Amino acid sequence: MDNEIPRYAIIIATRNRGHKIEATLQSILKSQDPSYEVLIIDQSSNCETEEAVAPFLQDGRIRYIYSEITGTCYARNLGIRLSSAPYLVITDDDCLLPEDWLQKITAPFDQHSEIGVVFCTVEPLPYNPVDGFTPNIIFEKNRIIHSPSESFHGLGKGLGLGAGMAIRRSLIESIKGFDQSLGPGAQFPSAEDKDVAIRALYKGWWVYENADIAVLHDGFRTWEEMRNLSRRDFYGMGATFSKYIKVGDLRILRLVLTWMFIFGIYMPFQPVAHLHRPKGFKRFYYLMHGVVDGLRKPVEKGSVRSISDTPYP
Repeated sequence: MDNEIPRYAIIIATRNRGHKIEATLQSILKSQDPSYEVLIIDQSSNCETEEAVAPFLQDGRIRYIYSEITGTCYARNLGIRLSSAPYLVITDDDCLLPEDWLQKITAPFDQHSEIGVVFCTVEPLPYNPVDGFTPNIIFEKNRIIHSPSESFHGLGKGLGLGAGMAIRRSLIESIKGFDQSLGPGAQFPSAEDKDVAIRALYKGWWVYENADIAVLHDGFRTWEEMRNLSRRDFYGMGATFSKYIKVGDLRILRLVLTWMFIFGIYMPFQPVAHLHRPKGFKRFYYLMHGVVDGLRKPVEKGSVRSISDTPYP
């Protein structure tokens, strides 16, 4: 591409996944649109990922950056600073991307100038449900979210996953990047993707759920690992809610109350209709635990300012 600014910057944060990232990079290299750069931010404690990536660096579009500082959001913010593309495309080191992924996940940006964040469907590779589960989110139809109050719908489903996410550079710069107190490797180890979407909505941008394209997730977890992941996710989401409460922005309460009702009342008491005991209160517990800890310990100041200094659209 010589000195031409690429259209897409694909940012991949990775830590101790070793050679698993090879399949991700191989799928990227099949992209129908060649106008991209790939930034691999490696925070591994060993050399396996660096060795796996080395053969791919012959392609000048792929860059490898090692960071001693850990944290998914730190890695993504570093990738944003080191890139120049107008569209930032986020995926994980255990995903496979279709050839037309770049064009389709960013197509909504060309359709509506107000759209700042796009999530695509994340489909699991085949797995045995007896042994565990692969995190996924399936969008049945395209949907534009215009405000925070619209950002949670259905039961147990809302917004999207960072494994398939695209962001306008102008948006992410206006909200000061990812909140580095959230996400894997941080104080509150989840919800960093949803936090960006909610902050975008508060800035007046729209969020798009894109059912036209999907990434494949090779992220199988055992049921024990899934229980730990669920605790992490609800804890992180609670901490995200706490940011808005701390700055006195009580508009978030509608969303908080929705989560409290679904995970504290509706879903736990569903078994009662079948004459079974209520169950599933742990998700509600970790959600509220995250809210309390988030209120006690300050989250990233820049992220809080980016909420409180913005008029609601």
